[in-house]
Amino acid sequence: MSVKYNIVSLTEIDNLERSCQKVLSLPKIRFVGVLNKMGNKIAGGFKEGVKSFLPDKENRTMYVQLMLEYMMRKDFDAQLGSIDYIVSRRSNVTMISIPTKEYLVLISAERDANAQDIIMHVNSAFTTLPDIKP
Repeated sequence: MSVKYNIVSLTEIDNLERSCQKVLSLPKIRFVGVLNKMGNKIAGGFKEGVKSFLPDKENRTMYVQLMLEYMMRKDFDAQLGSIDYIVSRRSNVTMISIPTKEYLVLISAERDANAQDIIMHVNSAFTTLPDIKP
């Protein structure tokens, strides 16, 4: 059995980084990252001056968990329709995951941020990516 690896070009990474920077410029945004299907962050990062609540190793674990959560939820797409986004509001932060055909865009925002406004801006900033709905 052969395994197909998706190699991301430097041009594509550069485009993803530019899209992440557009979203990071919004108020109340702490982090924007683009995850591949294996849960690896291939673009993005924290807003300048913002520190992660988690150590690096736990951030990596969280990325994998969020990708797995998304993949498991896709099992119900036939009955419920495809996922537009997933929002998790915690006591310290609001987490938003937005799937595209190739990636999962992960956003961490201040708890009181308006998730709908952020989602609209993310969809606009990532228009160079394949369709926002898988």
